[in-house]
Amino acid sequence: MRVRTTFFHRPESPVDPALLRVGATLTGPAIDAAREDRVTISLDDVPPALARVLSDSVQELHVRWAARTAGAEPVGPLLSRVSPGLHVFYTPAPGTSEEKQDAVCTLLRSLFGSHLDCQSVKTSFNYVGDDSQTHQFYAAVDSLAPFAACIKADWCPSTAEDGGLCGLRASQLDGASALDLSYDAYSRNLKVTTQWPLAEWPLFVTALAGPNDRTEVGIMGSDQPSTLGLHELAMSGVVAVLAQDDRAKPVMFAFPSRHRTALDGASFSAALTEPTGLHPTLQLRVTPGPPPRNPEDDGGGACRLHTYLTLPRHIFADRYQLGDALFLASKNLTALHHMTQPVDLEAPDYAVNVWGSAALIELAPPAAAAVSVSGSGSGSGSGQAAEFTAEIPLHLRYLLPAAGGYRTVELPYPTVFWACEAGGDQDVQFASNPFDRVNLGYDALFDETTEFWHVQPAPRSTDLVLPIRVPVLDSNMSQWVNIGTSAAILVGFSWVLWKLLAVYLRTGYGRPAAVKPTKKTQ
Repeated sequence: MRVRTTFFHRPESPVDPALLRVGATLTGPAIDAAREDRVTISLDDVPPALARVLSDSVQELHVRWAARTAGAEPVGPLLSRVSPGLHVFYTPAPGTSEEKQDAVCTLLRSLFGSHLDCQSVKTSFNYVGDDSQTHQFYAAVDSLAPFAACIKADWCPSTAEDGGLCGLRASQLDGASALDLSYDAYSRNLKVTTQWPLAEWPLFVTALAGPNDRTEVGIMGSDQPSTLGLHELAMSGVVAVLAQDDRAKPVMFAFPSRHRTALDGASFSAALTEPTGLHPTLQLRVTPGPPPRNPEDDGGGACRLHTYLTLPRHIFADRYQLGDALFLASKNLTALHHMTQPVDLEAPDYAVNVWGSAALIELAPPAAAAVSVSGSGSGSGSGQAAEFTAEIPLHLRYLLPAAGGYRTVELPYPTVFWACEAGGDQDVQFASNPFDRVNLGYDALFDETTEFWHVQPAPRSTDLVLPIRVPVLDSNMSQWVNIGTSAAILVGFSWVLWKLLAVYLRTGYGRPAAVKPTKKTQ
């Protein structure tokens, strides 16, 4: 088992290496930093039930969870974003039967709660893309408490050291901003990555006790060396391998990064027009900042502003409505580039088994003034794109009746980002980034050399979920609806019978007609 714990502090608040004590444990003063813990475990070391599911039915499995609370501005290279909730991307091993594939749903329910509405891969998942073999699933999971309980029960016997996965207790996971689980059949390794936003952390990390275990700790801040490349980020600080090093060693390194933060305080907020009714409109108020790349400078590629929507099954977008160019232009939209399939446009919520759908839509920001891009790739704009509002029409499904005539459902915040082409530098290798994050849903819809400059959400509250009050049949009045419907049918049927009888009585339809005598001629 390998554990890597990294603290990312702001450049203006470094830690004095002289205050660090390194041995089997690293200790030091408290630090304001974001934190990432990554645990890499061989398939031979995971619990047998989990190992059986992964080895029998999984080519690739990527689970991405994000908290529903907006955190502080990201620090260091932890810049990627997904909508709040649980996102699952599953590629079955070749020749895997449907029965074995369905074990993935059982696994997800054991990890994240029995309430998870995952019945089978065939009915609950859809496809990431038309030509992809990767299945996609989403669920509104607000808490990692079930995951922490599962780890404690299945991974941590009473004699286990409080390290590795056993250290991921509910008290730690409670404030986590992101959790990733990744497995692929090529490496036969399970990676569990947990991220926390900027907070005060005590510097106290203990090494794992196993003979083949390795625990590495890093304390780093961003840097800006003069040699920094167009697509690169740089970090500097200290690292130590616990139970091996006797002091923290200084390091400075640069790496290409596919995820960045958009320039000049770019932000967006989301809201639903009132009244929402059954056809709500999602309004995105976006201050996009200048485009991150200028195609005329440094060989940079063109940048386009997109939003990626995760739509639970109670709400959907109509791809035919979003296919009208004039309609899109009136809403400050450019094009619908992708929507997962299938999407039933007529079925009520309780008749749909698939989790929902996802859509990638290109926005149409006002034209920005020319932008100069610095050699470091974090350009500063000479002109600021104006704030604008984009509107995306959505549609609610009919929901089950409820007392009072209303139900409340939720819509997770979308992600908004500039997608920038690599331009002349097609050989950039983002996978060499030690903090790289992929398989987020939208990244598979672009070229692998695309950079994503994320526009940060700025919700009116700290909640990254929009509640929707949906009118439904009032269950307290449903008996009167049944009576009224029956009465209307009876009255209508009686009226039809009366009209038929009136015609019969007036025309004599059905009686034998009198034979009129004819005059005989010679």
